[in-house]
Amino acid sequence: MDFAKLLNSVNSIEEEFPPVHLWNPELCQGVEMKIDREGNWFYQGSIIDRKKLKVLFSRILKLENSKYFLVTPVEKVAVKVDLAPYMIVDYEVDDSKTKIILKTNLDLSIPLDKEHQLELKKIGNENIPFVYVRDGIEGFISRSVYYSLIDIALSQENDSSDELILKSFNCLFSLGEVA
Repeated sequence: MDFAKLLNSVNSIEEEFPPVHLWNPELCQGVEMKIDREGNWFYQGSIIDRKKLKVLFSRILKLENSKYFLVTPVEKVAVKVDLAPYMIVDYEVDDSKTKIILKTNLDLSIPLDKEHQLELKKIGNENIPFVYVRDGIEGFISRSVYYSLIDIALSQENDSSDELILKSFNCLFSLGEVA
């Protein structure tokens, strides 16, 4: 991939995502890309520090047969992902605490609603909260945001005594069993 050309085009990115679902180029061999469990992006073992470059890459990310790829009309690079490409690092909540907007580490905000469901997944010995972001791609919720969501759920009126339920945009999401 020609990262210099991609970086030069960062400023022209619009709100809409490119139609990566229509692009099916040949796989480029020998390029190592990774997103670790802390949301850090790596190229050939070196961390990518430039946020604009990571945001650009997140816009051309595609999930195909449970594998991630960076895709352009002419190139395709495999990306190893430890948990999920997006990390939920912040949130906003309205005054009534019934509408929550989640914010990713890659400048994308999503409502916690029926199109962007929260789900706890068992990975190893941990239950990790994930949320559907876009096009089959998920984000994992950082520990600090998860604890804040628990506080919000505790302040909401819940009828369940077995599970902690979070309400957002008239949807109910389980944050786990109550001990």
